[in-house]
Amino acid sequence: MAAITFNCPKCGFICAFRDAYAGRRARCLRCDQIFIIPACDGEIPQKVEPPKEIEEPLPGFYEAVFKKSIPAIFNKQGLTTLMFILLVTTLRFFTQHLNFVMKIPCQSGGCVSIYLLFGWAIAGFVWGGLFWVYAEIVYSTVFDVEVLPQIDFEGGFGYMRKAVKSLVSFVMALIICLLPAIVFRYIFSVLGITSRWAYFPFIVLAMFLLPMAILTVSIGRDIMMLFRYDYFFSPIRKAFGHYLFVAGFFIIVWQLQYMTQNYGEIMDKSVTIIGLNLAFVLLTQIMLVLAMRMAGVFYRHFACYFKW
Repeated sequence: MAAITFNCPKCGFICAFRDAYAGRRARCLRCDQIFIIPACDGEIPQKVEPPKEIEEPLPGFYEAVFKKSIPAIFNKQGLTTLMFILLVTTLRFFTQHLNFVMKIPCQSGGCVSIYLLFGWAIAGFVWGGLFWVYAEIVYSTVFDVEVLPQIDFEGGFGYMRKAVKSLVSFVMALIICLLPAIVFRYIFSVLGITSRWAYFPFIVLAMFLLPMAILTVSIGRDIMMLFRYDYFFSPIRKAFGHYLFVAGFFIIVWQLQYMTQNYGEIMDKSVTIIGLNLAFVLLTQIMLVLAMRMAGVFYRHFACYFKW
């Protein structure tokens, strides 16, 4: 396929996309300006301005969540993205257990163990790719895009770069949300309190804050902002009922994700059991996509409460 080369309308950075993407939205890698990919080389792309700042919340939050989310997810324009999510999830399902230990004999009579963690490596790149798509879903939803965003792998190395960067960002977001739980677990261990129920409320708090952390990573795109807990609590306090709905759905979906089993755990079961487990894993992924869209809808409707 031929490539279309042009300059970013904001910073002048040279951008290049396949001609098949002409007419679609894209973002400059340098300044994050959103624009419409032009049809030919050198053409000035049309800017897509961010949502106007509003002083009051937008109405229709639950309508956007319940009535528009399913058509947005199962839309032929976003079919490639949905298929990518389901395919890489299936890949992880069947390969995550492929970890081996190779023992090499030594002259001293012992042996050296070499761990070949193929399954974990594949799972890491799969989750990194999924986190990248999740962030794009959140970001595009904020800009009133009612379909799943188009994805461009930029080749194998481009995918690896995006996967690693997204994996680090999401893991950092999770760790920062878990900081109170980590600190209090250490304090309780020093005091001799071993019951996990002692710090369980802090785990719930972490899951409660996770949607806001994901919004920060996906929209703010600055990991350091995750340390500003005042940024978290201002929108939560002002739109508590709506945020509680989003956070509750996140908690349910992540709990379902925790309950899923991979092929290595059920490989001795019947084909029917394996198929049902795979279907459950894929359904959980679709629910995760819905959760990310809900986070984007929350920001879109309550952007006036966000300090950033």
